[in-house]
Amino acid sequence: MPASTCICSTVPTAKGSISSASVIIPIRFLHCKQISASAMSATPDRLNVSKTRLQSPRTPASPSSTVGASRVVDSVAKVVDLHKKWQLTTQKGTQYCNAIENIKKGVLDPKQEQDGNPYPANLELYCKNLAILVTILEDVVASLNTLIEQLKVLQVVMRDEIVGRSWSLGKTMEALMNISEHWQSELNVRKSISENIGHSVDIPQLALHVATWEQLSNQHENVNMLVKMLSVEFSITTDKE
Repeated sequence: MPASTCICSTVPTAKGSISSASVIIPIRFLHCKQISASAMSATPDRLNVSKTRLQSPRTPASPSSTVGASRVVDSVAKVVDLHKKWQLTTQKGTQYCNAIENIKKGVLDPKQEQDGNPYPANLELYCKNLAILVTILEDVVASLNTLIEQLKVLQVVMRDEIVGRSWSLGKTMEALMNISEHWQSELNVRKSISENIGHSVDIPQLALHVATWEQLSNQHENVNMLVKMLSVEFSITTDKE
């Protein structure tokens, strides 16, 4: 490699300076300073670089912003609405059971005058209305099971992903399946009551049907707790009961 040629430049000193000698500065050094300044001026302003460009493609997205998590939130909101519908339906059923009890007592009480008809028209009407309420409860359970089946697709790829404040999809699915099991168990008993209360053969049996319908909700209080926990986890507002 050939030796570099040293070319110097003389820079005159200001008039009246202490030394009248010229200062010799290599031109090569001046050229390097110019290149360094040009490189610095070409550096992009990081304040103007968008966050998207700086974000690594491996940076995980926030769970709340994913499409899958949004579907989970929507499903949980529907479950909360289904729970309200379940409560209103069973409460209405209690009113029908009490009405059936009052009518049936008149039929079963030997001290009261009988017209020979064990199934008065108003008794049949309330029994039909109670049966309609049971079909509403069946629809509620079917709707919940449909939501669970839809979420099972997401569970394959995001079972351990946090979809609520602290709950993973797996834990959320576990809660929903517990609710479904309790509702199905409760539905089976309520359906049996609706089919047999009008055929009660004595007053104690009639009272047992009515009392069982009223107490079923208390026996499944853990369902109410699960729904409240889901509401908190997914920030779903509920009306005060």
